[in-house]
Amino acid sequence: MSTEFVEGWTIAQTLGEGTFGEVKLLINPNTNSTVAMKIIDLKNYPDALSMVKKEAAIHCRLKHSSIIKYFGQRHSKDYYYIFLEYASGGELFDRIEPDIGMPQSDAKKFFKELLAGVEYLHSNGVAHRDLKPENLLLDEHGNLKISDFGLATMFLCAGKRRKLEKSCGTRPYLAPEVLSHLPYQAEPSDIWSCGIILVSMLAGELPWEVPSDDDEDYKLWKTTDYANHSPWSKLDTLALSLVRKILIPTPSKRYDISKIRSHHWFKKTKTCDDKKVGVSTWADSDFVDARTCYSQPALAANQLAVSVPPDESEIYSFSQPTQVEDLLLSSQFSTSQSVPTTSRNSIQKLVKRMTRFIVCLSPEDALAYLSQFLYDLGYSCKINTTGLITITTTDQRLVFKSSIIPMNHQTLIDFRLSRGCGLEFKRHFVAIKNGMSKIISKGPLMWPVAMATNTVP
Repeated sequence: MSTEFVEGWTIAQTLGEGTFGEVKLLINPNTNSTVAMKIIDLKNYPDALSMVKKEAAIHCRLKHSSIIKYFGQRHSKDYYYIFLEYASGGELFDRIEPDIGMPQSDAKKFFKELLAGVEYLHSNGVAHRDLKPENLLLDEHGNLKISDFGLATMFLCAGKRRKLEKSCGTRPYLAPEVLSHLPYQAEPSDIWSCGIILVSMLAGELPWEVPSDDDEDYKLWKTTDYANHSPWSKLDTLALSLVRKILIPTPSKRYDISKIRSHHWFKKTKTCDDKKVGVSTWADSDFVDARTCYSQPALAANQLAVSVPPDESEIYSFSQPTQVEDLLLSSQFSTSQSVPTTSRNSIQKLVKRMTRFIVCLSPEDALAYLSQFLYDLGYSCKINTTGLITITTTDQRLVFKSSIIPMNHQTLIDFRLSRGCGLEFKRHFVAIKNGMSKIISKGPLMWPVAMATNTVP
């Protein structure tokens, strides 16, 4: 159920989770303000303290339209909290259709914003080291924001440059030199990851599991026959030309950001799919949101202070989506409570995530049906608490959770990734959704606020 965190602010929903904790959504029902709160579990992962302090120290210095805003941090003995801008558009990988991708015009817009953010990071001596669609968020207008600086590091400080040595990140997005166990330059490795992200947006799949000669797909990439195979066969000539310049195994020969921007694919203002799907060309100007709410979470008398950097005291308040995929799962309000209609409607539709659907069953029947369905498909399932299932694939490379949430006379089944590749998770979700299609509700999306099942530390 929802729990008040500090005076006037309520923890409403788990937005995501990682190795050392979770990201939860804070809302202020009085002002309709929102903020994302990253919680690091120091009780179970005491070694994470130095890492999260480094993350906060780096992130608080960053101020750019393509980077998630940092609002502050606080900590107790058992938990460390980082307060961040809430991106109501969800994760970039939610826009990528498995095995298809997205319209090229959309991919170009996101890629431009990604490069702008990465260029800013590099100009400030910061390497992200874990760029992937799951770490790229979207605001309400679909503008890309780089997030999660847990693996970020400084490679340039006071004019002194250093090579990096740590092998870290997510395997399909790693540059080959990161796996070499030799010191490597920071900028080319991040740019390689951007190239893999571009391929995933255009083709809806990743080119290889790991950029190593032990990987047959990667070995194929270095032959003359690669273009006849997926995902390369899905890319048009210009896009493939650019990708070839980015995914060069030798870092010194790899395109830098200025050369990427000079490429004809990058500069071309219209693509053939603009006409095919009716997508207008995006403007290159940065989006400036003038609708800010200047309220920080008010601290209760017994709460620790939140450290907020200068000029970052504003918390953005977003207009709300209208589909079931966007519902906020909050038990703070019910239809029987006396809550102003305007407040209830604006709060109930905040979260943007496509991996959920509503079924025409009671919560108990939905849980039983889903459990049996997953078991028949070979998944390993564990019911953690009432209405929360942890699901593991047969090869154990993917772990995701499903929440069973009452919604009047129906039930919302919400899925979120815990561990593994976001695109692979989306592929599994689509298969599950298609397999359960006969019980999925197809009626009008007019449900009240759902009941949250997430607990708060």
